[in-house]
Amino acid sequence: MTRPPYLRWAAATAVVVCAFAWDLHQRAEAPFPFAAAEIRAGTTLSDDLVEWRALPVGLMAMPDLSNPVAARDIPAGEPIVESSLADGMLVPEGWWSVALPLPSTAAPGSRVRLISVDTPLDVEGVVVAGGSDDLFTVSELGSVAVPPEAAADVAVASATGALVALLEP
Repeated sequence: MTRPPYLRWAAATAVVVCAFAWDLHQRAEAPFPFAAAEIRAGTTLSDDLVEWRALPVGLMAMPDLSNPVAARDIPAGEPIVESSLADGMLVPEGWWSVALPLPSTAAPGSRVRLISVDTPLDVEGVVVAGGSDDLFTVSELGSVAVPPEAAADVAVASATGALVALLEP
């Protein structure tokens, strides 16, 4: 009967322990943005909505935070990544945002065509926030940015229930 290879076991254990210690020692971290509170789609991110946490370098790509607007609802504690942000302001300069029924699948930033069945109204707009798919929400109101010359007509048609929203695929 031969003796067990104690020396080989000790050498293998030492290599594993040294590799683990080396990995922990060289771990570099950098700050990464997380949602400090729930952020609704279409909201411009401000400093009070962003919490910075240390993450290992290279784990996730840093999003462009030069003009951040939430493209979708971001739950509190979720990392803010590039796909959850829209490019710039969703409401163009001088336009008005009008609340109207929209499905929850209406993505902020997408184009929408608003048509009234009562009055001759045909307006293009931009989705600012889609409707809610929350089970506790009574209505599915979202918001759409429209040109100022059509804002009043769209608001009246929406209030009377005579407005149909066509979403661009």
